[in-house]
Amino acid sequence: MILRSVALVATASALQRLPAPLARRRGLNGKTIRRVLDVPVDAENSVSELAELIADLGAADLNARPPAPRDVLSNLEELRSFKFFSLYSIDMLANCAYIGGAVDECEFDACEVLPEEPAPLELLERDGGERTFELDAWARFDLPSEDYYDLEAYPEGYTAYDGSHVWRFIYDNLSFAGSTKQRRQCIGGICPEDDENGWRAVFDRSISGMHASIACHVVDDFSEDDDECLAEFRRRLQPEAHPERLRNLNFAFSLVLTALREARGALGSYAFEPGDAALDGELRDKVRTLVSASLLDEPALSKMAPLLREGAVMATECVLATDDESGDEFVDETGIWQMRQRSRAMLRAMDCVQCGACRLHGKVAWLGIATAMRIIYGDTSSKPLARVEVAGLITTLAKLGTAVRFAEEMTNGDYDA
Repeated sequence: MILRSVALVATASALQRLPAPLARRRGLNGKTIRRVLDVPVDAENSVSELAELIADLGAADLNARPPAPRDVLSNLEELRSFKFFSLYSIDMLANCAYIGGAVDECEFDACEVLPEEPAPLELLERDGGERTFELDAWARFDLPSEDYYDLEAYPEGYTAYDGSHVWRFIYDNLSFAGSTKQRRQCIGGICPEDDENGWRAVFDRSISGMHASIACHVVDDFSEDDDECLAEFRRRLQPEAHPERLRNLNFAFSLVLTALREARGALGSYAFEPGDAALDGELRDKVRTLVSASLLDEPALSKMAPLLREGAVMATECVLATDDESGDEFVDETGIWQMRQRSRAMLRAMDCVQCGACRLHGKVAWLGIATAMRIIYGDTSSKPLARVEVAGLITTLAKLGTAVRFAEEMTNGDYDA
């Protein structure tokens, strides 16, 4: 197939959100001066390098101990204990629409989750009122019902469930890298020549980072024996053979932390519990403490969102393709909408997980990442963040932060079960 570039169309919403210098930073024929993920503008401005720096800064903050000031992870963990952030309505009976064959039911007790009793009717009313259908949304969370599940009652950990077939489907069908062969050829996911502006790798690395985070939580709960946990960590993460897995964990953490920084103005005035003035004020104060953390003012973090949006601006293009066999010409369009499409499918793929606890945590984790992408890249909607999006963002940041700290402890030999 022969491709000839005929136009480069940037979405108006993305252009409006870009600072003027970035919007003008293009070369001839609309090509970016550099690939966002690999070639830095200066010595420290590539997204990959910024993500590693942010993760290093975050790990130092996450590992802060008294008498140091309260660290970000402590604030996140405290927020997660409130029902606003811990309760989610999940359809545990939803069928898997993507993977055929016999259903591999989880028969382990650790897989089972039970809904909250009594049902949180005020939360149900709020979630139902905030849920709207958007054709091109980043995520479509389950329709709220009276079945709410509490993440605090079922913490993420080892269940003995094997979900490798679901991850295999995700990597082979939802990631831009596609085939296993290509992923092995190109460290970190998609090959650079297939991702000129780096935006596809953002999605693929987010998937890998979420997978690595889940692996860290599983390993942390795997055994009371430190040596067994270390062996399982090496088996699952393979830091020597696949260093990109931990780099992608750092990347996902940096991505969600960047979104928190972008949204801190809205979160500082968000109505958390409109029916309870005292609780609403308490949560708002705690969130303001979180979003005013010095980590969010790091220069590296302030550069992430503009660079990511620049890659998105260059993502949308039309090319005139010629079919090799028929000679017919057709217009082939690519763009950031492909990320949104895959993001919706990623959430739906969690219905193929037959472990209740795993499905619950998997859906919430991807909801948080999808919300981060919505905050950073924007969409066609002008509606404010829904309760489940805010809760998912904070919860996922806590999950990733815990995993970043755990991975550093494991690689530095500081782990203590």
